[in-house]
Amino acid sequence: MTKENNYIIRLKKQQGAALITALVFMGILTLLGISAMRSNTMDVRIHNAMKDRANAFQCAEAALRQGEIFINKRRTRPDDSKAGVPDQSVGEVWRVNTPVLNNMVNESASWWQINGWTDLSLQDPNPQIGCKNPAIYIVQSLGGVGQNGSGDLSFKAEAESQVDGYRISSRSEGVSDSAVVILQSTYTRQFQ
Repeated sequence: MTKENNYIIRLKKQQGAALITALVFMGILTLLGISAMRSNTMDVRIHNAMKDRANAFQCAEAALRQGEIFINKRRTRPDDSKAGVPDQSVGEVWRVNTPVLNNMVNESASWWQINGWTDLSLQDPNPQIGCKNPAIYIVQSLGGVGQNGSGDLSFKAEAESQVDGYRISSRSEGVSDSAVVILQSTYTRQFQ
């Protein structure tokens, strides 16, 4: 037998085994590639959701600071004697123990817009990065808190120990409506 005949006989015996093996490996590699692509897509979704929530948190935090600034800029105690939605422009705040505010976490965005305040300086000019809408905040009086405990009932001792407390609540959405953050803080201030 010559070398050429020997080579032809070997080719006839293989009968496509290399082709089948290559196709199996290509199938396995394709499945691995699809799996990696799906995993990567899910990672991107998770990252975007976390970023959206962080943006919403930062906007809600900024609204809390606006509520604190509102209290801090006042020379006199904010008026909490009016019923209904307070008017920020005349220095009104929500009353102590207002039933409307008891379940604000479950309230809709429209409820917050009706009952809260927004500061347009907090609106992000580029809603693809920050928050979709300006954050909303509510300032509620908690009344006077604190006693000096000295037993001294003089006007001066009472005035020095009396501190007014305020609950500031804020709500913000991220770029999408699915990321909603509601924060609360308690802020105290002594008025002279």
